[in-house]
Amino acid sequence: MKVEEVIETRNHMFNLFLAVSPEIFIINTTFILLIHGVVFSTSKKDDYPPLVSNVGWLGLLSVLITLLLLAAGAPLLTIAHLFWNNFFRRDNFTYFCQILLLLSTAGTISMCFDFFEKERFDASEFIVLIPLPTRSMLLMIPAHDLIAMYLAIELQSLCFYVIAASKRKSEFSTEAGSKYLILGAFPSGILLFGCNRTTTDQFLGTYL
Repeated sequence: MKVEEVIETRNHMFNLFLAVSPEIFIINTTFILLIHGVVFSTSKKDDYPPLVSNVGWLGLLSVLITLLLLAAGAPLLTIAHLFWNNFFRRDNFTYFCQILLLLSTAGTISMCFDFFEKERFDASEFIVLIPLPTRSMLLMIPAHDLIAMYLAIELQSLCFYVIAASKRKSEFSTEAGSKYLILGAFPSGILLFGCNRTTTDQFLGTYL
C-alpha cells in the first residue's frame, strides 16, 4: 500500500511539473538569451557583433518550443485542475488563451525584424523583453487567486516600462517610460489594496 502511495505521489508531482513546464522553460530560456546577448555583444574578440537578429530568432524558437510543451501538457488538463495551493487553475479555456498568447508573441517577434532594420535599432535586450511579459501573462491566465494575479500583472508591467523607454536617445521614449511608470504606480497600489481587502474578508468569512 505504501509503494502505491509513493508511486501515486510521484505521478502527481510529475503531472504538476508538466503542467507548469512551459512557464519554467520560457523563464530559463529568457535568462539564457539575456546572458548570451550581454556576453557576446560586449566581446572585443568578436568585434562587438550586433546580435538583434540572432537573439530574435532564438527568442522566436524558444516561444515555439514553449508552445509545443504547452500542447504536450494538454492531456493533463483533467488531472491538474488546481495546483500550487489553489493559486492556479488549468482548464480548456486557459489552455486556449495560452496558445493564443504564444502565437501572438511569435507574431510580435517576427514583426520586430522589419522594425529593427528600418530604424537601425541594435539592442538585443529588446527581444528579451518580449518573452519576459509573456511568461507573466502565462501565469496570469490560469491565476485562481487575487495575489497570484496581482504578482503576474506587476511582473508584466515592469517589462512594459522598460520597453516604453527602450530608445535611450529619444526624449519621447524616455518621457513615455517615466509617465508609464508613474501612472502605473497608482492603479497598482489601488489594485493591491483591493486584493488585500478581498482576501482578508474571504479569510475572516471562512475561518471565523
